[in-house]
Amino acid sequence: MSKTANIKCWVSHRLTEKVGRALRNLSAAKDVQTIAVMPDVHLAGDVCNGVVVATESMLYPQCVGGDIGCGYLSVDLAVADSGCTSCESTLPLSEIWLGVRSAIPINKHVDRIGFESDLGLSSARLQSDAEREGRLQLGTLGRGNHFVELQRNEHGTLSLLIHSGSRSMGQMISTWHLKNASVDPRSGLKHICAESELGKAFLNDLEWARRYAAVNRLEMLRAVESSVLSVMNMAVDWTSLIHHDHNHVQHETHDDRVLWVHRKGAQGLQRNHAAVIPGSMGTTTYLVQGRHHSESLGSCSHGAGRLMSRKEAAQRVSVKALRRQMSNVWFNERRAKTLLDEAPSAYKDIRKVMKAQRDLVRIVGRREPVLNYKG
Repeated sequence: MSKTANIKCWVSHRLTEKVGRALRNLSAAKDVQTIAVMPDVHLAGDVCNGVVVATESMLYPQCVGGDIGCGYLSVDLAVADSGCTSCESTLPLSEIWLGVRSAIPINKHVDRIGFESDLGLSSARLQSDAEREGRLQLGTLGRGNHFVELQRNEHGTLSLLIHSGSRSMGQMISTWHLKNASVDPRSGLKHICAESELGKAFLNDLEWARRYAAVNRLEMLRAVESSVLSVMNMAVDWTSLIHHDHNHVQHETHDDRVLWVHRKGAQGLQRNHAAVIPGSMGTTTYLVQGRHHSESLGSCSHGAGRLMSRKEAAQRVSVKALRRQMSNVWFNERRAKTLLDEAPSAYKDIRKVMKAQRDLVRIVGRREPVLNYKG
């Protein structure tokens, strides 16, 4: 009988039966050596979000997901007029929110934005998609759990956090390569040999998408900096930049083994390197440093993780409850009914998530949401 992969868990909540079944299925997949389960794990398609998967020679696109390169960008801000940021009530939050909405489209720009890369995509079809959709969507936010958030730390300093990815390009790239992948008979998941021409093409396009996603976040930050922060007498402290993605696969060495490490909704974090772990749009974001635990493959969670599915949250959370949960955060209350699936109560308790991964990261700061812009 074929050997199944070792599963190591850092969990804050009891795993549901469906999550457990998905993890067991993943552990049976060909060439999967080890799986690290982060405390924000939750069901998401064929492979759960919040997992880290190591292989020796096979690539599993579903262990990265469609939003290749999705990640966080965080910077500190300075308020130039007073030199003090301890009282956010003095900030014109309504104007800031409107300014962010004007600077950052949810879906597309009217005009194309150039994206320069020394990498070309592996097919003419994908290149055409990049010229058409990719240029229109560069510098846009997207929907779901993507957001722009103004935050305040315990010292009163303001910061900006942006969460977004490769937009439709990542999904197009993932779909394209899944069509050519082989089906593993034990798990039903699709894989590609890393050394094959198909594998090299997938890795090339994945790297393209990661770069696109990183530029996408930077474009949004620059748009906010030029059109919003300058008007509000705020400036970006670029020396404070933290910028990571959490949907990728890359070659890494762990315990003297060279592995393909897939992360889907999980952050790779070297020892003492900085990252942010947000809760929800109404709860604390944690500034952390990595401990580089070997069994976690040097990983940590990318957030709190969903407690309810989107459908369940939309049915169980009321508009009144959402407004109560967001009472200290400026958001678009007129869209409250469409944001029920993003309510703080639809997510796990971020404090329990952080406690569950205390041997993965060290907490060095906390930031509370002041304003949230979400599609």
